[in-house]
Amino acid sequence: MKIKLFAVPLALILASSAPAMAACTSTFELGMLGTPSIYVLGDEFGSTLHFNDCYNLTLESVSDATGIVLELDASLPRDIELGSIGLSGGGLSGSLTDPTPSAFSFDNLLAGVYQLVISGDVTGRNGGLFGGGRVGYGGLLVVTSPPVTAPVPEPSTWALLTLGLMTAGWALRRCRVA
Repeated sequence: MKIKLFAVPLALILASSAPAMAACTSTFELGMLGTPSIYVLGDEFGSTLHFNDCYNLTLESVSDATGIVLELDASLPRDIELGSIGLSGGGLSGSLTDPTPSAFSFDNLLAGVYQLVISGDVTGRNGGLFGGGRVGYGGLLVVTSPPVTAPVPEPSTWALLTLGLMTAGWALRRCRVA
């Protein structure tokens, strides 16, 4: 009985300390992503709302994820406004957010399961003479391997190399003189 008294407050503390993710309006499964690869993102809307489109994906190895998302708005009475793109899961301790959804980038992601969330608002009227019209967004997600950078020699390595070249030059000069 005493264990139950401690279990309920502990569960409430743990639940309140976990980062809150926005509820997904639509969920899309991208599956296992290798490098290099390109995936198409997009959705369309016919009414006013705030949306959080969630793309579930699994990275096979350490990767960079970059992309672009464009608003597709040919409707006169309705507008779409992309807000942000967020990434959570994998080896991340929290959620990464890129406030510029038109061009986003998440670098050096570890292998694992992630969720990419595209958020925005559809505004305007739903009725009218010609109806409300449809708006949406479209874009690409590009997954690549991070660039391999060559290690830079330390100053002691440069000093040792210089000393070796100077010694070899001195030895050659000494041989010519004798």
